Amino acid sequence: MTLENRTYSADKHDSKEPFYFYFKLMRSSNHILSFFLVIFIILITGCSSKNSDELVKEGAKFSEQGAYGKSFDAFLKATELNPKNVDAFYGLGGIYNYQKDHEKAAQAFKTVIKLDPTHFNARYSLGFTYEQLGQPELAKIEFERYHSLKKRFESMTTKE
Repeated sequence: MTLENRTYSADKHDSKEPFYFYFKLMRSSNHILSFFLVIFIILITGCSSKNSDELVKEGAKFSEQGAYGKSFDAFLKATELNPKNVDAFYGLGGIYNYQKDHEKAAQAFKTVIKLDPTHFNARYSLGFTYEQLGQPELAKIEFERYHSLKKRFESMTTKE
């Protein structure tokens, strides 16, 4: 007789396997408990964590309040959650410039431009950063690109 064909009840046990019913019940209870534990963890982490865009808004709010350390943390976490979030990298570049870490600021603005080549404000900010790094030739190139992109953008928006 196989185990699948046996029937067990709380009153009647096979003398060779007196704890079979108990272990079977405990095993199914553990599965149920594990299931609810996983659901609980998903709900807690899903409800308490913010997405990348929310963190960018939070970072901007902190910047407006002068809480630049908190702003930096929010922008950095936003880039970790979504490595393609242009606004997160742009905000991070601004904070790096504020911290006088111009090399990292330049890298952040270059990332913005790589993700969105039409982001003319990133061109301007990169130009400013190059000025801070003592690279006026590169700054001039970025300022020219900024003006060109902005002019194109303005001409497109006035036609509509």
